[in-house]
Amino acid sequence: MIKQLREFHTEELLAQIYAKPHDHRIYGRGHHVRVEVTKNIVKDAIAIMDAKSIADLSCGNGDIVKTMGMQNVFLGDYAPTYPLVGPIDKTIASIPTVDVYVCSESLEHVEDPLQTLKLIRDKSKYLVLSTPIENWEDNNTEHYWSWDRHGVEDLFSQSGWIPNIFLYLDTTVFGEPYKYGIWGCK
Repeated sequence: MIKQLREFHTEELLAQIYAKPHDHRIYGRGHHVRVEVTKNIVKDAIAIMDAKSIADLSCGNGDIVKTMGMQNVFLGDYAPTYPLVGPIDKTIASIPTVDVYVCSESLEHVEDPLQTLKLIRDKSKYLVLSTPIENWEDNNTEHYWSWDRHGVEDLFSQSGWIPNIFLYLDTTVFGEPYKYGIWGCK
């Protein structure tokens, strides 16, 4: 199931919302756990593929990708901090095809998640994606979408991705609002 939570924001409001890059370190334990799990999936993908390049165009503080120790790194964000600034669906045209693409806590923020996944599919051999799932009443005004595992996997299928890893992380046990799905897709 996929549910649109709210109307899309204006460009002016988006510029205010994303004036600074997101930094997971200011959030609670569950967010730290999610980032570490995501890093481990990325490390495994790099090792298995003998990956030489990686991208994250909604990277916030860039921690996930920066800690991989790779030389061919492409970073961007909506907030004006990196060489590639703006929404993924615009900045992705600026990068070459990469071995691994990280999309962590981003898909729920885009207007057209299916189109975004198709664009990433055209530019990457492997995708590591995390997103909140089953949060039907999400009050985070940055999030346009809520979905369950099957809804996300339907988007993968329609965009040419084949999941080969799925992890479920429930951070509500830490008093936080989210349950996450974390995927690796080829």
